Amino acid sequence: MDLVYYYPMRGGAPAHVAQNIFEYLKERREELPFDNLKLFVASKYAKRVQEYFSNFEVVTYKNISEISRESVIHIPISPLIYPNGKFLLHLFAILKKMKLILHYHGDMRKEMYLQLKYEHSLNVSYIPTYIALPVLLRSANKLIVNSYLMSNLVQREYGAKDVVVIPNGIDDFWFEDNKERKELEGEPAFFYHGRLSPEKGVDLLIMGFSKVVRNSSKVKLYIAGDGPKQKHLRNLCNKLGIKKNVDFLGFIDKKEIQSYLKNVDAAIYPSRWDNFSLSILEALSSAECPIYLSKQAGIYDFVVRNGYKLNAFEPTVENITRIVENVIDENYDRQIIQQQREFARQYTWDKVIGQYIELYDQVITTI
Repeated sequence: MDLVYYYPMRGGAPAHVAQNIFEYLKERREELPFDNLKLFVASKYAKRVQEYFSNFEVVTYKNISEISRESVIHIPISPLIYPNGKFLLHLFAILKKMKLILHYHGDMRKEMYLQLKYEHSLNVSYIPTYIALPVLLRSANKLIVNSYLMSNLVQREYGAKDVVVIPNGIDDFWFEDNKERKELEGEPAFFYHGRLSPEKGVDLLIMGFSKVVRNSSKVKLYIAGDGPKQKHLRNLCNKLGIKKNVDFLGFIDKKEIQSYLKNVDAAIYPSRWDNFSLSILEALSSAECPIYLSKQAGIYDFVVRNGYKLNAFEPTVENITRIVENVIDENYDRQIIQQQREFARQYTWDKVIGQYIELYDQVITTI
């Protein structure tokens, strides 16, 4: 029996997660209940992927018919109705009645609602997926989501069955003891990194921060990342008169992110809604400062279930203002940093990947 794994070459954080999953799966190849592992990729990437994964067979839409009906198909990216190889593989699995494992990284309907509400725009190419979403999700024999927040949503809203919660993971890099000193402006300095989109609540962060600037003009907020709200957020800073107090860093690599986390006084992640948030997990593992995370981020599920009392808050302007004021007054427990890292240590890829192996075993036993 074969595992056919869809390997994305681009697509942001979800694609990076999918690549990491396969990297760690191949390291534990002997534990997998499959005779062969095959990679399904877009034909234009086939040669490059074959060179990198020389010990694995690479499949494209050109030879999709050669995939055995007894194979298990694993598509680690959210479903999307679009004329590309991923959708063709999904459709092929349905028509051939093959075992299908899907991921759902973020709720398209909720994200489209927030985009319409806060940006007054809509990506019409997503409308077919919006309409067909319940059918797409129910087509999976196992639907993987990254939090209990998302699990409840897909079962309640779309009638999804056989939902499996597997958290995201991070690699050991984020726990490295990098003491490089970064000279920052700001007394104190605050940090956020992640996608600049409506669901991430960065506008709430800016508005809450602005209320403190009036009395504490030396404070500084560093925002790393890019996304559709970047222009709006810059304009918001201008409107609030805090342009000099907010530094938009754009996209920065993980070494630079870690450097900021080691040197700022606090980091705040104010998601209105978030399936999991790798950014929060990265911050919890690296920071030499308190991390403040939204209770509307799915990672908060695991904080509660594991019995931790980290700095979690409801994402409102008033709460963010209070957080900034507390940091200015140094009104927080320094020991929280150790608890943050202890919590994050439970979500390295070395530990998370075992849950995928267990899932494969379950799928095989039901065939």
